[in-house]
Parts: sequence; C-alpha cells; structure tokens
Amino acid sequence: MDLTIQQSCPSCGADIELNEADRLIRCPYCDVRNFMVTRGPLRFVLPDKAPPHIDRSSLFFAPYLRFKGNVYYCKGKYLKYKVVDTTLQGINASALPPSLGLRPQAMMVSLVTAKVKGTFLRQTIKAKTLLERAALLTEIDSETIRAPFYHRAFIGETLSCIYLPLYMDNGILHDGVTNKALSRGSSRDKMKERGVPYREAWTPHFLATLCPHCGDSLTGERDSLILSCHNCHSSWEEKLGKFHSIAWNCVVSKEKEPYYLPFWKMSVRVTGVAMDTLADFLRITNQPLVIQPKHQERELVFVLPAFKVRPSTFLRLGKNMTLKQEEIPQGEAHMVKRMHPVTLARKEGIQALKSVLAEAALNKNKLLPLLPEMHFHPLTTELTYLPFFDKGHDFVQEQTGISLSKAVLRFGRKL
Repeated sequence: MDLTIQQSCPSCGADIELNEADRLIRCPYCDVRNFMVTRGPLRFVLPDKAPPHIDRSSLFFAPYLRFKGNVYYCKGKYLKYKVVDTTLQGINASALPPSLGLRPQAMMVSLVTAKVKGTFLRQTIKAKTLLERAALLTEIDSETIRAPFYHRAFIGETLSCIYLPLYMDNGILHDGVTNKALSRGSSRDKMKERGVPYREAWTPHFLATLCPHCGDSLTGERDSLILSCHNCHSSWEEKLGKFHSIAWNCVVSKEKEPYYLPFWKMSVRVTGVAMDTLADFLRITNQPLVIQPKHQERELVFVLPAFKVRPSTFLRLGKNMTLKQEEIPQGEAHMVKRMHPVTLARKEGIQALKSVLAEAALNKNKLLPLLPEMHFHPLTTELTYLPFFDKGHDFVQEQTGISLSKAVLRFGRKL
C-alpha cells in the first residue's frame, strides 16, 4: 500500500498531496510541474499528537526502515517470487514499538524538511539488514524446499525511512502519535547524544520540467521515471540531478489508436557461460525450436517490461517478448498520444535478467545451478514503446499477439 504524503509545492508553497511513487509533481493551485529528485532513501515523519505543553523543538524522532518491492529467488529447481512490504526498527531500542504497524498507511506522512524541529535519533541498523530480513521472508516461504539458493534479486524495490515522533514528559518517554508511555527513567541528554540535527541532503529537490534540447514542456504521469518532449521527440531520464537524453523508439502501428507500453531492449555480454547470440539463448533454455542461421547471426537481446506489474506477469512478459523479439520491427523516434508511463528503472531491468533467463528455461534443473557463475554486462539499452490494441478486458500486442490484463496493468501502478 502506498503512503500518502503531504508536501509543499516548490513553486508556490501550497500544500499538496502525493503518493509514495510520485515523481512528476503538478500543483493544482499554480499548475506548475516539477520533477522530484532524491538523494538516497526518502525520509518521512509521522504527524505528532503530543500535548500542547510539549515544545515541538524538544521532540525526538526514531527511525524505522521500510522495504517495499518484489523478491525473486531461485532454489533447487524452482523459480519463486514474493511481494514484500516490511518495516524494521532503525535503532536497537527495546522500549520502542517493534513496528509502526498500519500507521504509515492510515495517516498522512510528511517529507522531512528544515521545518521539522527536534532531534533525529541516529540510525544504527543498516539498510542491508532490512534487505536480509526481506530475503528471510522468502526463505521461510520456501523452507520446505531442501535445496541451495542459486540466485536472489530485489526488483522494483523502494527503501525509505519513516520517523516516529517521541517526547519526554516528567522523565517518561512517550510515543508522540498515541501519547502512550514507553519507558521510565530515560535521560533527555543521553537521547540527544544519540541524535543528529536535520541535514539538507535528506530533503528532495526539484527540477523544472523543461526540455533541455528545445525548451518545451516535458510530459509524463505522476509516477513517470522517463519524461517525453512531444516537440522535438526526445525522452529524458534524471541522473545525478540533471536530465539526460536516452535512446528510444516507438513501433509503428496499423491500428488507429493503440495503447503503447514501454519495454527495455538490452543487448548484453554474458561471462561464465557461452551465451552471445539468440541461438545460444534458445539452446541454453532448451526451447523446442530448430536453431536457424538467422538465430546465430542475431545478437543476444532481452526485452523486458519498463513498467511495474506482478512478478508472475513480469516474468511471463519478459520471457515471451525475448523469445519473440524477431517479430518486433524497429521503431521510429516519433511520439504518440497514448503512452504508458515508465515506472521500472533501467537498472531494475538489468537486475532482473537472471530471473527472466530462469523463467525461460524449460529444464531448470540444468540451468539454475549455472546462475551463480553467470554475469551479465549490458552493452546498449533502448526504450521501445510497443503497440497494444484493446480487446475488452485485455491489451494484446500487435506484432506478437502477447496479451496483458488491464486489471493487472492498473494494479502494477500501486506496487
């Protein structure tokens, strides 16, 4: 479940509401669009309900680490996956609640800014520990499988920090949300020693959504990671606080108003095993096809969804699009109207390559043990928009006939 966030418009200062996945921020008051740039995990704070006599500058904020994403893992002859949303204390403190429960989803949180007064308790538990806990959940899920792990990947994950407000009253530490007493005999001075002040790097900054090439407005949806310029037909991604152009194309459709879905086309070099061409891919995954000269001549390319969907759908699309890549014609750098937003970053696609390869393998007993020694090195990456036509409850890809449920596509916007 997404968090609901209260944020001030960077242009006019008005209060606006965001979802956790939002990056393109449009203010309903001044109608200005800005793109949010983060430097590390987003940091949120729960609203405090401390009594009026408590000075807000004396509040303490305890960090909780949150992981939300999909975990893929290969164990024995199985490829498994799990959607995980878990929270972990960011400090070792037995007096604090072990988890925030449903409070982050039930309450509107705010981004940590200089307006938040008080002391932030120093995070002592690393994010790696949270990832290990997320991985442990998959191990528990597969504890009946008595076989070694060959591969694990975190795809489409979101790491964030949520601060729980605390306050001292008559020597008793209180939960600043419920006003429940947590422990007696706490020392304000000792807690201050464990704290740090607000840091500017914690607060996101914003980029004006103007095309760096022609100056026209860049377009996209709230959760778009790639913005488009319909004036000079260019696509842009944010990197290190600036917009950088990316290679992209759009496959021409014979339909009147198709719906275009984005895919990452990645040519890769593989070390550890011999897999340089499409023929090698077909051979190592044991596909029931006759290897032809055209397969030997075609370089190894993976075609993966550039949008979030359920793990089972992501693997199916990645496998089938990669197997049917010969049926996909080369596109043109020409913008169209109905384009689904890119919500899965390029680096996430790279991390998913082994999982898609494992999904494509018909003989997993033979392939999965090879995964630890395989290493994928991306050579080129191109964003390709493929046309899908409306078939009622489904979208069907025009060239390959691959279908995708509309409901699954909508649900993916909430992952």
